[in-house]
Amino acid sequence: MAPAKIRVIIVGAGIVGASLAFHFARRGTEVHMVEEGVAAGSGVTSSAFGWVNIINIAPGAINYGLVQEALVEYARLQADLPGVFVAARAGSLFWLASPAETEAFAAAHRTAGTDVELVDAATIAAWEPNLLKPPACAIFSPLDLALDPARLARDLIDAAGITATFGRKVGSLTLSGNIVTGVRFDDGGVIEADLVILTAGTAVDRLAENLGFRTGVEASPSIILRYSCTEPVLSRILRGPGLEIRQSADNRLNVAKGYIDDREENAPESVGRRILKIMHERLRLPERVSLVEAVAGYRPFFSDGMPRLGFLPGVEGAYAAVGHPGVILAPLLGRLAAEHVLEGRRSPLIPPAGLM
Repeated sequence: MAPAKIRVIIVGAGIVGASLAFHFARRGTEVHMVEEGVAAGSGVTSSAFGWVNIINIAPGAINYGLVQEALVEYARLQADLPGVFVAARAGSLFWLASPAETEAFAAAHRTAGTDVELVDAATIAAWEPNLLKPPACAIFSPLDLALDPARLARDLIDAAGITATFGRKVGSLTLSGNIVTGVRFDDGGVIEADLVILTAGTAVDRLAENLGFRTGVEASPSIILRYSCTEPVLSRILRGPGLEIRQSADNRLNVAKGYIDDREENAPESVGRRILKIMHERLRLPERVSLVEAVAGYRPFFSDGMPRLGFLPGVEGAYAAVGHPGVILAPLLGRLAAEHVLEGRRSPLIPPAGLM
């Protein structure tokens, strides 16, 4: 077990790295975060939809129990840092193609121990009057949160009170024998530490390359679309066939879509124009709603659907925390990593398929 008072470098200032920084710092660890971007949350975190939820995951999925615990961890974090979540919106409405499918999905979640409620069309219309054709029923998931992931990353780093270096890219890890001693930047600079934690998403394998180890992380693309809007339209996240949408505190409308391929008709901007038409068909929108951003984000994903959390094999002093869905899992991964490194307690929530 590592000593409680150690020097830690965290590579990557996305939502996962920010959570680790928060949990390690609050336990007295000296943390130095390094990030090649200009600010925290400027990488794939900036293109995340920002839906902390359990309802979009099928009961029985390998990561279902992990996500259940992640929502409990979010509740703890809200209690610890209430000011950070002032702009977050609670609750989401989810429905499938038919009432029977929606009802069966709600029943499966309840059987799995998740608190959800089936609501009828009249309730949906009262809650979301700008939804033009409410479904016959929908699942209300009260613990879900809509939030700005990049802002949460910045707020967690601020709350941690750590040293952070931005705008410098880590090229490799430094070694003395089989002991990782720090990081080397592309500009030649070196920072030393007792432990280097890699939270840089799909870049983790590149950073671990000189250690002769690969995690097997893959890039899973998705599209995030943002639309200007001058008025409040939605109170909750809506997730129905063909549309997954939330509204930010600044009234901006955010839509998540799956990535299809790299053909021009499926480029983010083209998808964004098609979705705007669907939005007008399904929602009562104010005038001059327009597409202002359409980007593809490349999420770190593993073929088994689980994250990776643990020491890298074959060396001392290197640890990794990476996986999807990062925004949902980040607070939990931060706590579990701190307990693992500082207290020697490895959680059974992460199976042996993860790094040991």
